Parts: sequence; structure tokens; C-alpha cells
Amino acid sequence: MASCMGISRAAVWKQIQRLRTKGYEIESSTRKGYRLARIHDLLDADIICEGLRTKWLGKDLRCFKEVCSTNDVARSIARECQNGTVVLAETQTRGRGRLSRPWASPPGGIWMSLVLKPKISLDRAYRINMAVSVAVTRSLCALYDLDVGIKWPNDLLIEGRKVCGILMEISAEVDCVDWAVVGLGINANIDVSGFPVEWRSTSLRQELGQEVSRIDLIQKILLEVEETYQSMHSKDLYEEWRRRSVTLGKQVRITSATGDLSGEAIDLAEDGALVIRAEDKIKRVLAGDCIHLRAPGET
Repeated sequence: MASCMGISRAAVWKQIQRLRTKGYEIESSTRKGYRLARIHDLLDADIICEGLRTKWLGKDLRCFKEVCSTNDVARSIARECQNGTVVLAETQTRGRGRLSRPWASPPGGIWMSLVLKPKISLDRAYRINMAVSVAVTRSLCALYDLDVGIKWPNDLLIEGRKVCGILMEISAEVDCVDWAVVGLGINANIDVSGFPVEWRSTSLRQELGQEVSRIDLIQKILLEVEETYQSMHSKDLYEEWRRRSVTLGKQVRITSATGDLSGEAIDLAEDGALVIRAEDKIKRVLAGDCIHLRAPGET
């Protein structure tokens, strides 16, 4: 190996040690050299970036073995880092979803946060969430031919079970967005059988019956996000977001700071609002926690 690469054996050993610290299992044998014990799906920033076809998103990509929360890390660097910086972790110790609910983040999932710096007013910030949710849905449908839908405002479902959650946090000055951190939690190659039943979770491994390449999926998502982000104010993006909704037509209950509201979800407005028919009145909801109410006989 050393002679083929034109380097010393000590240099080879140094690189092998570097790979081992990243988690690769490498066997060594006297006079024979080194062998990769098994194929790993580790989140390696070098490998991800090597196959990344984006123009700017993910060019600064930071991978960690464990963090409290990728959103927390992204927020701590958001002001000084470049637009499109990506934070990834193998596990999170304090992952969170909407309303600060805990988000289970075991090894095998994709726990990723994007730092985006759009030059938009605060009242247009919802378009970022719209663009990212469409991009991730496109990616899952294209790579795995799965029927994935968007549950308002920020979850992705497969046959009613959550496979991905999105959490956006924003810093704004006056009426202009300074930065947005968009966190993605994707149940890729994880076992969800131990999750609470009420979470109604699934994973890509469970749906497909086999593991997926997280690196391929991350590369695809970043490419799709870059495209939808650049066209996030278009009518076409809104229409695709609305078309991919699995909330429309459902009986829902919305919990927000102003109280609970139950009714039928009849439309999604261009400003991101969910339009609900409740007791013969039409009401608009811009933010809140949405629960799909089950029809009689539905499990």
C-alpha cells in the first residue's frame, strides 16, 4: 500500500489510525497489510462532500459523533459561519421537536441541521420550512419510491406514521431574517419498535425491509434543498407543498398558545396557514401543534 501510494509505511499507519478514530473497523495483519472488516455507513464529512453536487449548501459540513442537539450547535455558530453550513451527528443526547418535546436520536438516524441566511422579511420565513419539507419529501420518494406526505406544519409521514420531523429556529432583526437553523430528524436505519406507541413512528429500514445509505440520502437531500430554497417564493413550490399534504381533508385538532381548535382542514394558504372549518366557521391557523384525528374504525 505504501509503495503504491508513494508514501512511507508510517504515513499509511497514521491514516489507518485516523480512520479508526472515526469508527471504521480495520483489521491488520503482519506482511499482509490492512483490511476493512465490514462496510460501514458512518457519517464521514470527507466522503459526503466528495459526492456532493451542490453549489453552496453543505460545502462547510461538520460531523460529530455525539452532540446535545445539532440545532444547538448550528445556532451557536450561525452568526459567524457561512450560508449553507451543515451540522451532522451520529447521536443526540437532547434532541428535541416542536414545543421542546424530546426527540429520540439513536445511532442509525440522520440528525442534521442547516444554517440558512436568506435575505427575506420575517413574514416570509415560513417559505423556508415549506421548501425544506418539499425537498426531503422529493428525496425520499425519488430514492425509495415511498409514498411520503407532508403533515402540517412540519412532519413527514408514511401511511400515517412519522418518518421525519423538521424544526426551524430563526433569529431576526427588526423585520429581516438574520439566519434560520432548520433541523431534520430522519428515522433512517433505526429500530422504532421501542418507541412509545403514541409517537406513531416508522423508519426507512422498517418500510423497505433493508438499510439505506445515509450518505446517499444526505447528498440527495442537500441537492434538493438547494433547488427548492432558490425557488422558495415561487407559485410552483407552494402548489407542490399543498399537493403533497396529508393534512388536507382530515379532521384535526390544533393546539396553540390561544387554545385548542378542532375541525376539518380544508385548505393550505400561500402564507403557510392551515384553513379549518370549525362549527360552520372558517378559521386560519398560522402556527400550532396539529393532531390528525382518527376516523371511526381507524387504527
